[in-house]
Amino acid sequence: MATFSYEVSPYRRADGTHLIKIRMIHSREVVRKPSTIYVTRDQLSRDLSKVRDAAVLESINRQLDTFRKAVAAIDGAEYYTAAALWDAINARIRDEKGFTLDFFEYAETIIAKMEKSTGDGYKSSLNALKRFIGKDTLDINEITFKLLMDFRSFLETEPAVANGKGKRQTKSKGCRAVSFYLSHLQHIHRVAREEFNDDDIGLIRIPRQPFKSGLIPPMPTTEHRALTAEQIRKISTVELDNPKAQFARDVFMLSFILVGMNTVDMHKVVKSDLKDGVLTYNRSKTEKRRKDKAIMKVRIEPEVLPYLERYKGTDRLFDFVNRYADHRTFNQHVNKGLKKVGEAVEIEGLTSYYPRHSWATIARNNCGVVFDEVSESLNHAKRGSDRVTDIYVERDWSRVWDANRKVLDFVFNPPASDQSQAEATQPTPLEQPKP
Repeated sequence: MATFSYEVSPYRRADGTHLIKIRMIHSREVVRKPSTIYVTRDQLSRDLSKVRDAAVLESINRQLDTFRKAVAAIDGAEYYTAAALWDAINARIRDEKGFTLDFFEYAETIIAKMEKSTGDGYKSSLNALKRFIGKDTLDINEITFKLLMDFRSFLETEPAVANGKGKRQTKSKGCRAVSFYLSHLQHIHRVAREEFNDDDIGLIRIPRQPFKSGLIPPMPTTEHRALTAEQIRKISTVELDNPKAQFARDVFMLSFILVGMNTVDMHKVVKSDLKDGVLTYNRSKTEKRRKDKAIMKVRIEPEVLPYLERYKGTDRLFDFVNRYADHRTFNQHVNKGLKKVGEAVEIEGLTSYYPRHSWATIARNNCGVVFDEVSESLNHAKRGSDRVTDIYVERDWSRVWDANRKVLDFVFNPPASDQSQAEATQPTPLEQPKP
């Protein structure tokens, strides 16, 4: 069992005092830590090794007794290393003084470690909770299941925020937003419990687990954003008078031809990423969550060459960075332009999500590409044992390239049965994008 005593530091401080250290011996290991007590030369023995002042000795003994009581309350203390036991002792002493944790302040420390786009979503969730409780502080142990259920009702009825044009929307938040907000709070609460609770030594600073089953509504099924090959052909050839719509259509087609490449990745790829006819990049959405950094390799097909020429960049592969300084603005303007394109081809709600979904659907349903190869082409992470196996098997990118060639042939060189229907809209592989 650990034993405690004190030591006088032989080093005299500038003010003439000496620090008292707490010495713990446990399993033949010695830990020395500073106390909060300082003594003068007059309060020490001649050899400076002992405290002879009664009042100071009483204060030292109170601290030693506190440590002895704390270690006695720790189950299995004899199995701890000296360093681990010291941490456990101090944790228990802090708890006896009362544990408090401001949920909002703690959440900010978690958000600071996130990507900006992810952190912004968490901040929105925290701000909504602040609006609900009407204050900027909330002790984590005040968060109960009832409070969260009331917060959920608040979210389901609260009007959406101002739309930025001086008008306030009256439509309340959808189920997806409510699920996201509560999931964000649940994540922060779970991280806090993992950090501040210690089951091994019986320290439960955050006893409640208020995020019970039934609290967070299930995420609604994502609406399929897939177009037919005929609709893709129609978009590629439609006459457009609006330059912004023309630009958005070209970005749309680039995304489709490059196996559903996202606008954020199009915005950031540099010229050196294209080598020997293969474009190599890391998919931004999942790059930091995967050991392979979500690497993607796409073979450049003839259909993409006119777009590469038209939007040739200097350092970047495309000149999109010269048009829009950041990828968010770029994506917003593309989606605004696609709205005009959608009106021209009678497709409601056309966005930059459609190329990726459409490529996958056409590959699977029209070209006979097996599901695993569709998933691989979309750069989805493997799960379970497949993820382990993937560490040992070098990836064969030709499977992705072959799948893409099948899709492009089906869309731009449709089968004979579809020829009459597609004849009016079919572009040649090297056809220049319309201005």
